[in-house]
Amino acid sequence: MSLLHRLSKRGAFNFAHRDVWGPREKSMGNPWSPANPRGTVILRLAENSLLHEDIAEFINAQTAVHPPHHLTYSTGPRGSRRLRRAAAAFLTDEFQSREAITADNLFITPGCSSALDALAWAICDEGEGILIPQPFYNGFNFDTQYRSNARVVGVTYGDVEEYSGLDDLFCPDINKRALEAALHRAQNEGITPPETIMEFASFCGKNGLHFISDEIYAKSLFSNPAIPNATPFVSTLALDLCDAIDPSLTHILYGASKDFCANGLRLGFVCTKNEGIIGAMSSISMFSWSPHILQDVWAVMLKDRQWVNDFMLRKSKLMAENYTIATSFLRERNIRYSESNAGLFIWLDLRHLLLPQSSLQSDYGVLRVASPDASIYKQREMQIADICAANGVMIAPGHIYMPEECGWFRMTFTVGKEALAEGLDRLARSLEQVEADIQNV
Repeated sequence: MSLLHRLSKRGAFNFAHRDVWGPREKSMGNPWSPANPRGTVILRLAENSLLHEDIAEFINAQTAVHPPHHLTYSTGPRGSRRLRRAAAAFLTDEFQSREAITADNLFITPGCSSALDALAWAICDEGEGILIPQPFYNGFNFDTQYRSNARVVGVTYGDVEEYSGLDDLFCPDINKRALEAALHRAQNEGITPPETIMEFASFCGKNGLHFISDEIYAKSLFSNPAIPNATPFVSTLALDLCDAIDPSLTHILYGASKDFCANGLRLGFVCTKNEGIIGAMSSISMFSWSPHILQDVWAVMLKDRQWVNDFMLRKSKLMAENYTIATSFLRERNIRYSESNAGLFIWLDLRHLLLPQSSLQSDYGVLRVASPDASIYKQREMQIADICAANGVMIAPGHIYMPEECGWFRMTFTVGKEALAEGLDRLARSLEQVEADIQNV
């Protein structure tokens, strides 16, 4: 491959194994709409399009080019002072920070993926590990590996004593045991994780690790009657962690794309008190420089707190409505799912579609990713996703998110209501086809 295209070894490897966007271009470039009924309904991306028009209206009203600020290098690539001041006030107030965030605590990047990439580059030596509880966003792999060559170490729960299901992923005691087991496993395998994303800062403090808290969905909550006493979002910034970990080892990531329905307006923040990390990221910031006109748009947006509050209330209402539509569809068809009140997805339980009817087992133990036949079930997941794609709807096979058993799928519900209705209709046809195939096995 490297000889054919005259690529470096790393370029050839990434071309062959790490180009996730190239293959998606065809389907993503032909999205469904009433005017394009043959397009694809995309229910697999981490995207909230419910208030695109509101964001567009705000930006169109605010955008104006000022040559001294927007057509020059201005304050440089680590983030404009105007945006960092606005973001600092936003995080201090909206995330209820115990201490005031300052502009000096913030580093601006074009998106949260870029923020994690820069952070991993600054604190990971090649081959060192980052502990991440499973299942997790598959983008963490390329965010941390593709430039820094850090290794993702999945924190598993299935073998932890007293673990019984997905709800236990938020249990402090179970998380502590799972993290300790993962760290021990990583050390035995020669992986030395001096940084980590994990549930408890105290675990990081005890083991001398960095604590990275990705809070990109902080404002993507909605009401769900099935979870009447839902735990509200609590930011790491709001917690008193001084006795648990050195403050210089705690870092918060936030990106504007999910909460503000604007994936295309790339903006991310790294919030840290570690001057060394800010300086290290600054040294490579020329390669990830967010345009200053875009930074000013976000600065105006974050400073208009009344507009932000109104926007978040409208978005939460629309998310709740869409969630009800999607889950009603699932219940009518006896499709199990995990209830939620935050984020943009529903975790679908399609494990029964991976096994012939004659061999269905109530505990689905054979679907564990540690089982000898895991590759067969992962391939079956891909076949189901391919059938959906052939019917014009994209959902994500769960194995790409590092779950502990096969048969789960991720479905986005935060698209327009017309697109959601069309997507669910296509999903229904797809699953009927899959069930017919199973009956013929």
